[in-house]
Amino acid sequence: MKIIIDAMGGDKDIPHINIEGALLAVKEFEDLEVVLVGPKRIIEEELNKFKFVVSDIKKRIYIENADEIIGMDEQPSKVLRTKQNSSIAIGIKLLKENFADAFVSAGNSGAVVAFALFYIGVVKNISRPAIATVLPTFFSPCVFLDVGANVDCKPQQLLEFAHMGKIYCEYVLNRKNPKVGLLSIGTEDIKGNMQSLEAFQILKKDNFLNFIGNIEGRDIPLGKVDVVVTDGFIGNIILKFGEGVAEMLLELVKESLKKHPFAWFALPFVWNAIRDLRKKVDFAEYGGAPLLGLEKVCIVSHGRSNAKAIKNAIKVARQMVEKDVNSVISQSLEKIYG
Repeated sequence: MKIIIDAMGGDKDIPHINIEGALLAVKEFEDLEVVLVGPKRIIEEELNKFKFVVSDIKKRIYIENADEIIGMDEQPSKVLRTKQNSSIAIGIKLLKENFADAFVSAGNSGAVVAFALFYIGVVKNISRPAIATVLPTFFSPCVFLDVGANVDCKPQQLLEFAHMGKIYCEYVLNRKNPKVGLLSIGTEDIKGNMQSLEAFQILKKDNFLNFIGNIEGRDIPLGKVDVVVTDGFIGNIILKFGEGVAEMLLELVKESLKKHPFAWFALPFVWNAIRDLRKKVDFAEYGGAPLLGLEKVCIVSHGRSNAKAIKNAIKVARQMVEKDVNSVISQSLEKIYG
């Protein structure tokens, strides 16, 4: 399997983090080949810093030159016109030409969506792709979408998201007949804005979904549903808020330990519990978020990704390819809509 990595994507320390993540993935998966896309000279210089890498691993690392870099603050519509030689554009073009099986980027997510739509397109019966992430809950992880690909959505598109989230939950999280919930400001049928009220009625009438109705934000961490559906504007806010809360709680634990010196004596006994908690809420553990509904596999990673997160994003890409999730989405929707 061959996966393309946007070597220049991310908030900081690029391309070092992307290259380290790629090396970790190649080391873990013996059948994996990785294509690093970005300025060739910079990538070669960075690769040479990893002296510990054995020749067998380096043989499975390739470089594809791309002279331009897209900043995290650049407008997707503008870069689509002006940066055709960027690492994101070149990477997605290679994917379109079947040079590899998947594309992973921790760069500008809007630009990834724009280039993916322009060069790859969506499967039949899907009007827009959705970024689906996996969130930790009290019981087991849930699929949450959209988290940023579409800030404005039509009710029919929320139905599409529900079907894609259901299929991803079934095939990747191995959850049978997953429960689907629509994020709103109350659980009652009459709660919500015009978009969610109309979407509720559409979802309710769909016999192919295990739709349980509206859920509130507090229901997500409690694990009330397996799939949470919302638009990309609200989804992105919820995602970032959740990350902030998780980081705050871990810092509060540290500060509390500092304030109570005797608590340090108990640390050896509770350390494993703290470590397990950190692992459960750390976004790096969940890797990247697939852009569901495309004809090809594209994974969007967090801009703050470390090497571990990039490695796990590559792992998500492998799962998407191995289980042929996008084809399953297309085939499933074809059966439903004809």
